[in-house]
This record gives sequence, structure tokens and C-alpha cells, in this order.
Amino acid sequence: MANTSRPSGLRPIRHLSGSPWNGAISIYYHSTANASAIYKGALVTSDAALDSPTCGPDPLGIYQSIMVAADDEPGCIGVAVAFGSQPQLLTLSTNLNSVNYCPASTGMYIGVVDDPSVIYEIEGNNASWASSNIGDNCDTSNNAAGSAVTGRSTCVADNAALTAATAQLRILRLVNRPDNAIGAYCKLEVMIAEQLIAGDMAAYATT
Repeated sequence: MANTSRPSGLRPIRHLSGSPWNGAISIYYHSTANASAIYKGALVTSDAALDSPTCGPDPLGIYQSIMVAADDEPGCIGVAVAFGSQPQLLTLSTNLNSVNYCPASTGMYIGVVDDPSVIYEIEGNNASWASSNIGDNCDTSNNAAGSAVTGRSTCVADNAALTAATAQLRILRLVNRPDNAIGAYCKLEVMIAEQLIAGDMAAYATT
């Protein structure tokens, strides 16, 4: 049975320890000075151009500025999962202030899963995926694209970028579901292999 293509970016599912993802996020800021949208499930990175208070970052002066990551961005902070105009409400399940995504050139607080131990589900692109790809690394494609209706990113794992060297994602295994088979549009469990965490900021500086 062929897999159905329903790209929706990266979806956090659990930690490397086996414990379920508990919804924990960190708050970041998307400035009006940035002309790219961010959709739920997209990889994000530091917007180094806006780290100065004179460049229009977070009005509160607390939260780091971020932007959507390029498809081969080597220094990703994590995955965007929540959006809103008030940072203190993003972690509440009853938050009526939240929106589906962050439009381009819009000042908005964004909840990001930045724990490097989180495992995500992502769809593979339309390619000949094989069991031998498990353990490989790959970049993403369409990370900056998404739906303004659903708010979901259309980011997928890119088979054309498979490598044993460093890349954005490490492929752990095929998602174990009856509706998922190895091949085109298969659903994969991955971790962020090139994550911008403490100690790596100089190596992955955004230019």
C-alpha cells in the first residue's frame, strides 16, 4: 500500500530516554524586520542580525530573535510549535491568544522545542527511501513553506541530501504504524543533528 503524502513539518513525539514529549518549550521572538514567515513544525535558527536592541528585536528585551532556517541550515535552534503576541500565554493549553503561524514581517513570540534530546516525526519526500537509510543524516526541503490555513509547515526530509557526514537531521527509524511503509512519503523518526545549543553558537553563527 502506497504512503499518503501529508507533509506537516517536524512533530515532537518523545525524548531519547523513551519518555513522551511533555510539551516543554522555550520562548523566542520573530521581529517585524524579518520578511519570512514561520510555520508550525519548521526548523528555526538565530536571527543574528537582530540580536542588537537597536535592530528591532523583542520589545521586552528578553527573548532571542529567530528566523526560519534554510533547508541546509547547519545551526538550528529547534522546531516552532506555538505562536502568539503575549509570551506568558504560549505555554497554556487554554491560550486563546495563540495563532496558527507567524506571518512574514510580523512581531510575534514563538514557542520552540529546543531540547536536543527530542525525537520528531517527519515525512520523507517522494523518493526511493530504503531501510539502509536508517542511521544516515539528511537535510530538509520546503522548511520555509507552509499553509496559512492549517498553520503547518510543509517541511520534509530530503532523500537527495542523504549523507554519512553532518546534516540537519539524523534518521533513527521508520515510524511503526500500519499505514506507513518504507518508500516514497514514508514517515520517519529523526533527531536534529546540527542543533545550535550552548557552546556551539560560534560554530553555527548565522551570516
